[in-house]
Amino acid sequence: MEITQILLSAQSPDGQIRTLAEANLKQFQEQSLPHFLVSLSVELSSEQKPPESRRLAGIILKNSLDAKDTVRKEELIQRWVSVDPSIKAQIKESLLRTLGSTVSEARHTSSQVIAKVASIEIPRHEWQELIGQLLNNMTRLDAPAPLKQATLEALGYVCEEVSPQDLEQAQVNSVLTAVVQGMNQAEHSSEVRLAAVKALYNALDFAQTNFDNEVERNFIMKVICETALSKELEIRQAAFECLVSIASTYYEFLEPYMQTLFDLTANAVRGDEEPVALQAIEFWSSICDEEIQIQEEFGGDEGGSSSLHSNFVEKALPLLVPLMLETLLKQEEDQDQDDGVWNLSMAGGTCLGLVARTVGDAIVPLVMPFVENNITKGEWRSREAATFAFGSILEGRLLRSLHHLFKLDSTSC
Repeated sequence: MEITQILLSAQSPDGQIRTLAEANLKQFQEQSLPHFLVSLSVELSSEQKPPESRRLAGIILKNSLDAKDTVRKEELIQRWVSVDPSIKAQIKESLLRTLGSTVSEARHTSSQVIAKVASIEIPRHEWQELIGQLLNNMTRLDAPAPLKQATLEALGYVCEEVSPQDLEQAQVNSVLTAVVQGMNQAEHSSEVRLAAVKALYNALDFAQTNFDNEVERNFIMKVICETALSKELEIRQAAFECLVSIASTYYEFLEPYMQTLFDLTANAVRGDEEPVALQAIEFWSSICDEEIQIQEEFGGDEGGSSSLHSNFVEKALPLLVPLMLETLLKQEEDQDQDDGVWNLSMAGGTCLGLVARTVGDAIVPLVMPFVENNITKGEWRSREAATFAFGSILEGRLLRSLHHLFKLDSTSC
């Protein structure tokens, strides 16, 4: 029985057929792992094969390279390392070819498998040509949009799988250039642009040198901020996810952009769809986290004098607190959902608590009028918002006070 039929049978609703097929796949793998992996890669790359068998071939191939269990993962890595280089080259060629498939699921799976192989080989200084091969797909004048989309996905997954020290700075520069160009609204489809923004999110950890350079940093921030205004919801959401990551990774560089970032986040919280609004709130929660950490490292209130501390939350306080308070009243659509569903009012309340931890008593005069105005209203949402606001600042101030107390106690000891 050829592997196509085995793969199809492994997805049969008939339990007996499925069990037999799974046993055949296991036997094939145990008898000849290299041949098994090659067969899977050929199946995945073949346009003549059924999408169902190609999908499962890709999944099995990916699972043959990685596992959540550390011991099992190391075992799979060693098995791949032991495969003959010519066999591995054949598999990698098939994977790269699949990026141009007409079947979207095959392209997507192939991009994931490429990253799994890269996670094994690049740290061992193998497959060094991969980044160049992927970038060639982006620079080809005749490259179709699906190929560019899959290539950007692969670049993103590779950045997710490998460590920053595994790529040379020239490679990082080339990846960032390709990704930022892929975000160009005038040149690319929404699918390509979404893949590019997601790839940028994964590549941000590699961009320290680029953020150190003001010209490059300005360009990257400009492109992300423009993308955050995209017409497509998923693209806007992905752009804000990039900003959240930048808030925690590159806090020290944000000063020149904060007015623009406040305007973007405020407009998103007040007027955009919930997935985008949630990320806009998360941006400020991340800023709070960074400033709290700086305060803790430099000792309570004295942390504000640190050169690392830009006091973004304190500076934005008169506008930021009312913005978060508004979210506490946006409960109607979420009220019938399960308690565990994260929504605007929960995100806003959490952020408000972090703001209280960051600035301490300065938040009180901004919140108490809201509490007083809403706590006695007949409409239950207003009362609940007032209670939530009061609880958030109490919790935030309590945590700040406890931390300061423990700091003093440890110092006296």
